[in-house]
Amino acid sequence: MHFFRIKYFIYISIISFCLCNCESPSQEATSDYIYFGGEIVNPNTDYIVLFKGKKLLDTIYLDKNNRFLHKIKGLKDGLYSFRHNPEYQLVLLEKGDSVLVRLNTLEFDESLVFTGKGSRKNNFLIDMFLQNEIERDLLKNRRFRQTPTSFKKEQDSLYTLRLKKFNHLINKYKLSDLSSNICKSSFEYDFFSRYEMYLYKYQYSGMKNIDGANEFPKDFFTYKDEVNFNDDNLMRLYSYNRFLNHHFTNSSYTKYMNKKSFSKSKVEYTMYKLDLVDSTIQHSYIKNNLLRGITTNFILDNKNDYTSRKVLDHYLSISSDKKFQKELIKLAKATARLKPNNIIPDQDLISSNGEITKLSALFKKPITALYFWSIERKDHYIKAHKKTDYLSKIYPEIDFIGINTDDEQTDNWLKTIKRHNYDLDNEYEFKFPKCSSDELVIHYSNKVILVNQQGKIINPNADLFSSIFEKQLVSYNRMATIEKQKTALD
Repeated sequence: MHFFRIKYFIYISIISFCLCNCESPSQEATSDYIYFGGEIVNPNTDYIVLFKGKKLLDTIYLDKNNRFLHKIKGLKDGLYSFRHNPEYQLVLLEKGDSVLVRLNTLEFDESLVFTGKGSRKNNFLIDMFLQNEIERDLLKNRRFRQTPTSFKKEQDSLYTLRLKKFNHLINKYKLSDLSSNICKSSFEYDFFSRYEMYLYKYQYSGMKNIDGANEFPKDFFTYKDEVNFNDDNLMRLYSYNRFLNHHFTNSSYTKYMNKKSFSKSKVEYTMYKLDLVDSTIQHSYIKNNLLRGITTNFILDNKNDYTSRKVLDHYLSISSDKKFQKELIKLAKATARLKPNNIIPDQDLISSNGEITKLSALFKKPITALYFWSIERKDHYIKAHKKTDYLSKIYPEIDFIGINTDDEQTDNWLKTIKRHNYDLDNEYEFKFPKCSSDELVIHYSNKVILVNQQGKIINPNADLFSSIFEKQLVSYNRMATIEKQKTALD
């Protein structure tokens, strides 16, 4: 006990020394070391994990007070990510930094606060991240229903406000060129992404019919001159990667549309898009990430095994990431197994009373609807349970089974379902979340798999919140009723 007290006192002494002159406007980095520490309120596990890109760097354990402090030597300056299951967030680390983080897992991003030397730039990044999310949601809710001129004027006004905050940051606190570039890019590329999103809606959603929508301001597309498609320092930045995805969707369409009619599910278009990424980007990490995303989306949306294989083969011919290649080969095989009339792959589940059971043991009604949720998406799981509770009353012949997909979350999962008074008989979690999620191809949160009483798949990719989901249930329920009557007569 005395040893731990002394150790904790030493940790606090070290970090206090490192932070005594924190964020002095003229302070330069004077050490090859980086200190990264903090406190996790309501921890889900007893550790956090630090990553650089896909590479795991360190597993850092919490002490009995849910605090941690880690001394790192020889770390390259740049963006890193830290994960505390099931959440993760970025942190910008440079030599000489002593960054402390405090967060509450119940409100991960919203509660995240940095202190210490190096905190200003990181607090700026999390502020930009949250503000970007708010403004982008507002745009989506309004469905971009503005003329190009009005849209540009509004975004210019918002951009000016962000630029003022950025200028205040760099004028008051001396940042390195790396930090300045990343901080500015964190909001700049988000605005670039909005222009790409607007263009997508304009071209594919009838925006051209809006009065005044035929004229784009001359400076609407000038942002493209500022884009660096191979920026090693930004390869982990959310706004940068989001922009690249939107850009290549639009750019592929613009260059392809004169050759063939556009459809995002077309084999030829997808292969054209893969080739455009391959010819535009030289940075292997950025390129392979984009190639992987494009191919994954095609395989998930496609219902034809032959065309999925054709796109997959083309991807394999230009991808250089062996891990991603194996992942997509596995995905293609899994989607091929999840076809109507096939038996759903059986999975091990944990019930609310702690017993291990099989997925196949749950199919007791003519139809079972399996939906999936994660503790990290509170807004989603609350909506999903409300929707399935409502549907179960309308369709009593359909069982709605909720399955939690989180790793190492049994205690928190039980607390969550009991706190919300969910039906414990219809709540389960995967015993092997990663394996089961891969086999059932759970790549989006709204996914529902419908099966009959024999475990045969009726629909492997229904959407719980789509406008046609209830119509599908009516149809499936009618078919189940007919089958039930036939069985009774036999």
